[in-house]
Amino acid sequence: MTDSQRPDEIAHRLVTNVGSPVRVYLDDGQATIPVEPCRGVSPATTTVPLEYFDAVIENALIEDGGLTLFCMDGLHLPESEWCRSGLDRHWRDGDADLEDPFFPPQRKLEVWASREDALYDADEPYGFSHLDGIPDDSPIFTEWVANASDEYPDRPPVPFDRPTVSVRAVRAEGVTDVQGFDRVDVGQIARIELLDELSEQPSAPDIEPRDVDFSPPSRHPEIDYDEIDPLPQSNELLEAVFTINRHAKRLDEEADTAYQRGDGAEARVCSLRKRALYRTKTVALHRFSKSDPDAIRVVGHELNGDHELLCFYVGTYSYHQPIAAVNPNLLAATTGSDDLSEIKFGAIDFESSAETGDLDMSLSQAIGVLRDHGIEPNDYLDATQVEDFTWGSVISTTFAER
Repeated sequence: MTDSQRPDEIAHRLVTNVGSPVRVYLDDGQATIPVEPCRGVSPATTTVPLEYFDAVIENALIEDGGLTLFCMDGLHLPESEWCRSGLDRHWRDGDADLEDPFFPPQRKLEVWASREDALYDADEPYGFSHLDGIPDDSPIFTEWVANASDEYPDRPPVPFDRPTVSVRAVRAEGVTDVQGFDRVDVGQIARIELLDELSEQPSAPDIEPRDVDFSPPSRHPEIDYDEIDPLPQSNELLEAVFTINRHAKRLDEEADTAYQRGDGAEARVCSLRKRALYRTKTVALHRFSKSDPDAIRVVGHELNGDHELLCFYVGTYSYHQPIAAVNPNLLAATTGSDDLSEIKFGAIDFESSAETGDLDMSLSQAIGVLRDHGIEPNDYLDATQVEDFTWGSVISTTFAER
């Protein structure tokens, strides 16, 4: 049976030997390993005999004012040790996504320990035998001294929990949100021995991640002007487009408000829906032009001295559009030329309204009118759902059917 070191001694050895090779002995001489990739729930595991493994310490810190030992991906194992321990078993599963560019496989383990629970339960007088033999300049002491409140002594009065080693299982193909279920506790550290060298140095797996297009989605819809169908410039359709435009402005403000209060998921939902409505408006304007370009007047506006926009006057309504959103063929059809230099831009002071209470048509009614003419706002969403990591839920972004 392996002789055990005190948890604080283990923590000291880890944080003061970053970059060094070590032999890590496990409690009870056994390890828990995943035997399958994470499929959104905790993967199946098995227990195997494993007295120790060899690794290089790549990251180890005393954090939270001396309360926490945290080694994020701190122990890097050579390939031979990874295989000897059985930690490679979940990689060999048929649907393990080893080419995931966002969560690539790595032969690293995390170490974590805390003294917070012990501190909460402890009563004076404190004992300090858990710190015997640890030098005064150890981060075990310096982090505590720099942050401890007056109610506690100048040394950690309680020991760390025994440090736990964990591994993050690779994900199965198609799995995106694992909500922490990919983490598997391998075991607890009994002791750590420093080594002069390893027979094999750790390295990244020789696996090429698949190519991913990281370019952001276009802000504006791609429109083939020659192929789009005409859209009648009826009062009902013009009002429907005006209505979704007003609601897009409302959603813009609601996204800002949600972001300010720290509700990132709701902010993302509002932003996605806003962008989809603006794109819907752009498509409708191009189709209005195909119906009767001569009935549309185009004016250039320099908004608040900062932004140049094109304003389309259709019937009794007007709609602004970013220049980049306007197909040159639309410009040519409505003005006689696709040359922007022929349009004079006049400065205006304009503050768009996000008020929707005075509209005669609701958002769902407006979307229904557009759907009746083959325009579907859901087609212009960048994502149909948003994950709320705070509550572990999924929020739909789609506009409901009537």
